[in-house]
Order: sequence, then structure tokens, then C-alpha cells
Amino acid sequence: MKQIRKVLGILAVAAILIYVVWQVANNLTEQIKTVDAMEITVEDKIPVRGWFIRQQTLVEGRDGTAEYLLPDGEKAAKGERLAVFFSDESARQAYAQTQALQSRLDALSYAYSLITGGTDSLKLDQRIADQIAALDGSLSAGETRGVAEGYAALQQLVASRGSTGADKERFEERIAALQQEIAAGRSSYASASSYVKAPESGYFISGTDGYETVLTTELLDTLTPEKLDALQPDPASTGVGSIVTGYRWYFAAVLEKEQAAALQQRETVQLYFPELSRRLLTMRLYRLQSGDDGRAILILESDEMLPDYLTCRQQDADLLAGTYTGLKVPAQALRQKDGQWGVYVLDGSVAEFKPIQWIYQTESYYLVPSAESAKKGLYRYDRMITQGKDLADEKVIQ
Repeated sequence: MKQIRKVLGILAVAAILIYVVWQVANNLTEQIKTVDAMEITVEDKIPVRGWFIRQQTLVEGRDGTAEYLLPDGEKAAKGERLAVFFSDESARQAYAQTQALQSRLDALSYAYSLITGGTDSLKLDQRIADQIAALDGSLSAGETRGVAEGYAALQQLVASRGSTGADKERFEERIAALQQEIAAGRSSYASASSYVKAPESGYFISGTDGYETVLTTELLDTLTPEKLDALQPDPASTGVGSIVTGYRWYFAAVLEKEQAAALQQRETVQLYFPELSRRLLTMRLYRLQSGDDGRAILILESDEMLPDYLTCRQQDADLLAGTYTGLKVPAQALRQKDGQWGVYVLDGSVAEFKPIQWIYQTESYYLVPSAESAKKGLYRYDRMITQGKDLADEKVIQ
């Protein structure tokens, strides 16, 4: 009986010891958690949806179907042909076939020039490789502009690579035959087609959206948030397209009062259009003025005439109110000691309180400037305590 009691006593003591050890380990695990202070850069963005404003001249069209001769955003001279109209479908088909013949003629003529010019095969191989790489890069980036021309150039190079000086006569015969076919094709649709020319020099945009005569540069000094909200297209604003005659374009948006305050006293504003590209654009602040309802009208100005900007009318944009760089401090690490905000860092096994002043904050973290050294404040790679009980300055953490 005594032996049984002795065994039970030993087991009880062992159980208590195991429980105590488990509690200590568990408390330490629960109480002390750290994270390194790392430097990051964040952008304080203001999301807006705004309107593109350009000085545009409408291009009147013709009756019938049309083929555009210039891509959107292409610079056009006054009087240059912009589109060709056909009075019937057969004329349009004849035009398309003639254009295909012209592409083949261009390819043969280029190949013929390489053969008669004595370009060696190694140089041609390098040109073919470069052209393939250029096409692959454009397609991978989603840039379809100029792909057709690039593919035609590749065909020209391949055609010349497989030919020699002995093929010169065959090339000449084929070129002459294509020239005759093209001449016959052009005469077949000449009487059933007409051209539309640029009324002014500028950048061509195909089609119309009804805002060409509504959103004009004359509005820039009188536009208000209420007017921008009430915009409606002009149903009479129709045509084959328009010519952007000015060399500046504008972006107008409505801001809330707090958003406008973040951009006061600025001369320029940086922004990008997420749906177009991540290219950061710097625009001049043309006008920032509050309206009667507390909101403000923002108008930005630029002279970078990129095709993507020319063909847009309304677009989402992210304005950069500021860019901040500092040490990221999780909200859980923030403590207060004697009325001073700061963090406890673990230096070896000793807790040390370091006061901080943040330059930017979110719901989950703060950005704090890095001190010159670990002795002068929060420094890079300091082990900030994000979870712990009864923390105190100079306290030894067991």
C-alpha cells in the first residue's frame, strides 16, 4: 500500500512539473513575437475617373463603306488621304485584293534589292533573327500596332534568303506581272471610290464619340464638378473621324475636398492609367478649384501625344499624392511609454523602448524614418516586439 502511494506521489509531482514546463513554454511562445524592421517604399494614391479633353476638328465622311489609310494616333499633314470610301461592295473587294498584291510586290521588290545588292547569307540570317525577336517582343507585350508591317518585312527577308543571283530574271518577271495586276485592279475600283482628306494637320483618330464638340479646350477655365457630371455627347457630332489639331491634351476629374487638399501648392502631378499601362506620367497642374458643393475640379495638362492617350475619352487614373520610404512598423508593435509612441525592440534578451514618429500610416502599419544608427532610434533589422506581456524598458526577457 505504501509502495502504491509512493508511486502515485511521484506521478503527481511529474505531472505538475510537466504542466509547469508546458505553461512556461506556452507563455513564452504566446508572449514574445518579433519582426524585423524592413525599409519599404509606398505610393499614396488617389483613384479618380476623368475625361480626356483635346482640340479636335471633325472629318466629314462619305456614303458607303470605308477603309482607313492611317492608324489611330498617326500624324497627318493637311490634305493627306485619311480614308477611301466605296459606293459598292465589289469596289471594296477589288481594293482589298489590290492592296494584297501591293504587299506582295513590296516583298518581292525588297528581296530583289537584297539579291542585286550582294547581301550575304550571314547578314540575312541576322536580320531575320532580329525581325523575329522584334515581332515576338511586340506580341508578348500586347502591342499589335505595326505587327502587320513587321510580318511583311519578315516575309521579304525570308524570300531573299532562299534566292541567289541566278533568280534575278525570275524576280523581274514576277515584279512586272504584279505591277500590271495592280494597275488593272486600281482602274476597276477608281470610278466607285473617293478619298477623304485631312482638313488640318494633326493626329488622326478614326470614328467619333460625340464629345469632339463638347469637351473642347474652351471649357478649361469654366469647367466645374457639376458640369463634368452632366456631360452628354452631341448626337450631331458624326463623321469618319477627327484630327487633333492642338499639341496639348488635358485630363479633367472631380476630387473630394480631402483629395484636393493633398494636391494643393503643386506645379505637377504624377499619375498613371492602370488600364492602359504602368507608365508613370508627369502632368502640369493647369487648374484646381473648389466647387459650390465642396468638391473640386482638377485639370491636368500634357504635351506627350501618345496614341493610347489620343484615342481615350474617359479613363480611370491613379494620382500620386506622395511617395514615402521608411521602416515598416506593424500596428501590433506600436506601444506608448510616458505619453510617447514607440516600439519595443529585442536587443539580445533585453527589451528596449525606441520612440518613433511616423510619416505615413495605414490601418495595418506605419512608416517610420530610419535612424542614423541603432543607438539613435529605430534602425533597419531591429527586432520589433509585436506580441508580449508586461514589456518594460531594459527588461530582461527570459
